[in-house]
Amino acid sequence: MNLLENMSRIQPFVDKLQNESFSTMFKLLQERVDYPESFVTMLGETSSGKSSLINGLLGQEVIYTSARPTTGTIVELYEYDIDEKITPYALVNNAKLRKLTDAQFHEQCLTPSEDVLRLRLHVPMMPRQLQGMRLFDTPGYGSIHDKHEEVLTQFVPNSDVIIYVVNYRVGIGEADAEFLQYISNYLQDDLTFFLVINRVPEGITSDNARIKEIVTYAKDLLHEDIQHFLVQSISGNEVKLPHAPGLWDAVRKEIQSPERQQLINDVLLNYQIQLLQDIQLEWQKKVVGVRLSDESIQQVQQEIEELKDKQKEAYELIQKTFNTIEVKLPRLFETANNHMHQSISSEIKNANKWTSAEECIGYTSAHLMPRYEKLERRKITDYIDQEITILNDKLNELINQAFIDFTKNIEIISNEFEPILQGFSKKIATRTTDTILKSFLSKFGGRGGAGAGVANLGKKVMKKAGGLVGKKFTRDQYNQLAKFLKKIGATSTRNLTIAVTIALEGIFYVIEANRWQSRLIKDVQKALNTWQQDTLKDVQLDMVELRQTNIEMVNECFDELISTFNQLDNTLEIKEMDAWQKEIDDLQNLLNEMTRG
Repeated sequence: MNLLENMSRIQPFVDKLQNESFSTMFKLLQERVDYPESFVTMLGETSSGKSSLINGLLGQEVIYTSARPTTGTIVELYEYDIDEKITPYALVNNAKLRKLTDAQFHEQCLTPSEDVLRLRLHVPMMPRQLQGMRLFDTPGYGSIHDKHEEVLTQFVPNSDVIIYVVNYRVGIGEADAEFLQYISNYLQDDLTFFLVINRVPEGITSDNARIKEIVTYAKDLLHEDIQHFLVQSISGNEVKLPHAPGLWDAVRKEIQSPERQQLINDVLLNYQIQLLQDIQLEWQKKVVGVRLSDESIQQVQQEIEELKDKQKEAYELIQKTFNTIEVKLPRLFETANNHMHQSISSEIKNANKWTSAEECIGYTSAHLMPRYEKLERRKITDYIDQEITILNDKLNELINQAFIDFTKNIEIISNEFEPILQGFSKKIATRTTDTILKSFLSKFGGRGGAGAGVANLGKKVMKKAGGLVGKKFTRDQYNQLAKFLKKIGATSTRNLTIAVTIALEGIFYVIEANRWQSRLIKDVQKALNTWQQDTLKDVQLDMVELRQTNIEMVNECFDELISTFNQLDNTLEIKEMDAWQKEIDDLQNLLNEMTRG
């Protein structure tokens, strides 16, 4: 079924409804249908050559490159034929685009202003026939800072293709290994991973021992086979514009594959169906409202107030759980610190175990501290997992019972509500599991729009979500919790690595008889205190976000049902009933065509 034709058939229904909310949703969906892009994210350490690869693709040095570490920001490229040449913009905090000069763009690449969310390059025509690709160049780990979390939680999970770049001479370092292990959690059938080994000396091929070592290590970290590409180094003083035709041809083949295009088509069709279902319910409300008495409408409002009370009860459950976790977290981290210090100190004091001070210091840094950090971190994440899982079960029970009671009472008030209940139940059953239409479109606006972000249409896989009742309303929350716990692991490991590096960097200068063990134990404690302080702070901030996610999930469940039955109106002219009923019938005919399609 042709998506553009569908939009032209949906528009008259939107226009007749004269509802600003539906008009806005229609416009945003129209933009998505017009430009159904795939999302490609470039990852890699600082100075691995990601920006140079993009410059090579564009055929000119557009993105500033530098050997020195920089603050960095995310740069987004997509085809936009309104601009006659490659034109830079900044997406700022007020969700507006600000046009930049080339000099301003280079400045923002190095040190972005506080109000800049990310940078954009409008490309009149993507090279190598890469139409339909939106490309994101992310900062290296050494320069990400606060952008690091956005890359972890937004860009990796929502990408169609990941291009991971490593330097031939540097290989896969500790930061790469940590990041690749994190990425492995998201490698599914709809996410493609390409490994790029950059700046390879001339004459080196895939048979080279160094290349084999890098590729094998990456495969082990990702737990699956991967495609890899070699990009030769550029010699001399010429502008660094490396060519990678094999890589970009593979990206084009992937994003333009019939399977991915069909997936995107199916998702957009589902959003069109959702929009029609919402419109149909609005027309049904008009018809039902005319047939209801004032008393019946008042009774419905009373039932809605009961539903709102249940919504408040769900809020209270959320607040109680997260308040409990908030109080306990500092004690858990303090206990973890003490356990780690006792265990590590005991091993350091075992003098017969070490052949030299250097050996003990190196082993403590590389093995002891990471090992005990993982053990203690697991206890903390298990506690959080248990508390949130219990909360989810309570919310499921509360929400389902609230919906059952509401439905039963509404049916008692009037059998006129049967079409609305059937329509609402059908709508819930065909919703995508990770978002409803309104929240998707409001968060991820259309082409170049204020909200345009990493919203991968191909990820919005359609699955039946169950009926009006008996549904796992918190399915998304379980997924969010899993991501959250993985993020704690990445954050904790990163903080420990930084703390250990800073605390132990000077100890080799004081290695003397009978002194190094006490100094090492003291510096281990200093590193653990830093780890405890920084990781606790990060987890507390993440808990605020997870609390809000729970609240939004509850709002999504209740608000959808409340809005469907709210604001019933019996003051409209009954003579218009036939026209309204015709709209409902026409909508149903179109829905039947689209669902059969």
